[in-house]
Amino acid sequence: MAETPRQQEGLQRVQIGLTGLAGVALLVGLANIVIEKARVNDVVAPPPAVSTVDVNALAPKEPLAELGVQPAPDQAPPVVPDLQPDPYIRKPMDRDPQAQPR
Repeated sequence: MAETPRQQEGLQRVQIGLTGLAGVALLVGLANIVIEKARVNDVVAPPPAVSTVDVNALAPKEPLAELGVQPAPDQAPPVVPDLQPDPYIRKPMDRDPQAQPR
């Protein structure tokens, strides 16, 4: 029985379809093996350690103070020693000493 070109084309399409179906089945099987291996490794691994540090203690209470933008509320502003008056000065020094008092 001689095959017509139409039958040959149909047979070729079936072969290509079956080859594609086998390839997809092979890929699904390979993916299943990889996932099963990953699950086995997860069970063997110890659980992650739980942190005993209080997370709230690590969080900055005053973010701007932590960055140094503004002083913290519990800190007094720093006193510059040059700007404090000398305790041993008895008379005001904001006037010219050669000027006569009125």
